[in-house]
Amino acid sequence: MEYGRIVSRSFEIAWQHKWLWLFGMFAAGTGYNLNFEYMGLSANPFTPADIEHIDFKALFAAYIGFIPLILIIGLMAILSLAAIIDSVNRIERGGAFSFSTAFSAGIDFFFRIIGFGIIAFIVAMTFFFIMVIGLTIAFSINTALGVLASFITFFLFLIFIFSITQISNLGYRVLVIRNSGIIEAIGEGFQLVKMYFGENVAAFFILMAFGIGFAIFNLIIWLIFNLPIDAVINALNLTSFPAVITGLFLGMPITFITAGYFGVFVTTFMTLFYIELVEPKQESDYLPQQPEVDFDQ
Repeated sequence: MEYGRIVSRSFEIAWQHKWLWLFGMFAAGTGYNLNFEYMGLSANPFTPADIEHIDFKALFAAYIGFIPLILIIGLMAILSLAAIIDSVNRIERGGAFSFSTAFSAGIDFFFRIIGFGIIAFIVAMTFFFIMVIGLTIAFSINTALGVLASFITFFLFLIFIFSITQISNLGYRVLVIRNSGIIEAIGEGFQLVKMYFGENVAAFFILMAFGIGFAIFNLIIWLIFNLPIDAVINALNLTSFPAVITGLFLGMPITFITAGYFGVFVTTFMTLFYIELVEPKQESDYLPQQPEVDFDQ
């Protein structure tokens, strides 16, 4: 497995096909990619003396107003994931690709990805419930047993997080690239993690490393751009909801570039990783091909 080649190719695709950045803003970890939406939440902070003057009905109504925005972001995240996976698959195989074909793929696989996500969520919640019950029982029996159970549970928790993340990542690729059903995608994702455990661990930590790097980069960008935007919001004396809308409007161009590029890179990396697992290439496949000569001419 040539991880360096996969990383460089992922960066290359993300840079060459900038129209994918719109999908990238949502696809890989929407919660931290669209950080500029929440600029201005720190504007006009309340002090303890202000609490008695807060209109809680208006405040509640303002936060209710965020619900449609959150729903739209969540739906776009699902659509964008399939759109990028399908586009990268087409790019690598020399097929026809465009914004319209990507969007169409997002629509086609929308409900299957939702179904996959619901199953993954139920499995995760079941695991956490069993984990909490087990720890509660262990501590009720003996404190030392509870401490020992905590260490074991933490270890199992890390294994579970890794497993469900990689099974989901690979399962989504099975679902889109092979146009499979949900159960088949889950089964093949599990088998790929089981058969290529070491490769999956490496891919998991590579993405974790890039995620940390992106978080640091985002912090720098936040310091450069968020402070002026907050200054504008404070100068206009905006309340929470208008402040967020203003931050969204002013910060979206920056988010489009930073989060869009990173989102495409992450999704592309896992897509190329999946293709490499199921269709390993020989070294000669990476060598430049010589043009064919027609001797009949």
